[in-house]
Amino acid sequence: MKLVVLGANGGTGQHVLRAALEDGMTVTAVVRSEEKRPRITHPNLKTVVGDPCDPEFLKTILRGQDALISTLGGRAPTKGATSVYYRSADAIVEAAWDTGLKRVLVTSTALLFPEQTLLGTLLQYLVPNVVRSADRMEKVLQNSGLNWTAARAGFLNDAREATYRAAKGVLPKDGTAVPRLALARFLVDAVRNPETNCAAYGVSHAAA
Repeated sequence: MKLVVLGANGGTGQHVLRAALEDGMTVTAVVRSEEKRPRITHPNLKTVVGDPCDPEFLKTILRGQDALISTLGGRAPTKGATSVYYRSADAIVEAAWDTGLKRVLVTSTALLFPEQTLLGTLLQYLVPNVVRSADRMEKVLQNSGLNWTAARAGFLNDAREATYRAAKGVLPKDGTAVPRLALARFLVDAVRNPETNCAAYGVSHAAA
């Protein structure tokens, strides 16, 4: 399996790289600058510097690849920062159709699920840009004709736990948080799992 990872220098992205390499995949990591190259060395890992929201750049690296995982997300809940969700989705879809890539997985937000806790409802009002941008991203993928999967997660943390719970179309019960390591594990597992095609999955921490 040949995999491209966008946002490879981020907290979740670096875990995706490690998990994919451990599973024997050949990985192309995409970062925005030389300074953001991941601190991982492996004979099956190549790092490329470029803009993940530029379809022409993506076309240069997607040809011959089997799948793409994007862990891109806004570092702040502003309109500009969160626009990376849908700008990258637009670029991915255009490049995928031009190069023949069919499998795309992205990280998204659990705030898109219709059923919310009181805290979730409050957050929908506090971070509307996150909700709108992630929703726009998912709609781009839904209309793309690609085999897409959206991993919707709540609060991310750095717990050293790779076990996760995942449910189609809903966040698992009491699943408001998930370790980045577990989210990455779900994404890599889902790449080869056709049951996750064309669906949004809620991903959370393992049950207590």
